[in-house]
Amino acid sequence: MDTCGYAPWKALDSIREYTDLFLYDLKLMDDRRHSKHTGAANKKVIDNLERLAISGAKVIVRYAVIPGINDDEENIREMARFVAKLKRIERIDVLPYHSMAVEKYSNLNRKGVTAGFRPPSEERLRIIVKALEGFGLKVNIGG
Repeated sequence: MDTCGYAPWKALDSIREYTDLFLYDLKLMDDRRHSKHTGAANKKVIDNLERLAISGAKVIVRYAVIPGINDDEENIREMARFVAKLKRIERIDVLPYHSMAVEKYSNLNRKGVTAGFRPPSEERLRIIVKALEGFGLKVNIGG
């Protein structure tokens, strides 16, 4: 199940026992920034991830790195701290931003949604992975 976690807990809980693996997107830890960039608060996202981990569900956190949006040291540290305390997370997949959705957004007349975004450099990805691993997390680039 690929999810951003923005759903009532009851919905996730109702499918949990039938789900082999949750691929769970985690974007921004700061609620204000999360709301600004996604249009929704992140409390539900964070609470649901915590509940899934406590329930024993198999979860891989997916962190799509968007330079200038969510790749700052504070967000990385907060995310690492949070995920590390959950204990039951399989790993974090660090997903470099790519521009494959540009055409899709264009076809939906949502031009400019991804304007100016560039993939992170290999060096930046190595720094992010090292920072996450510093919290004892298993990390993979790609997913």
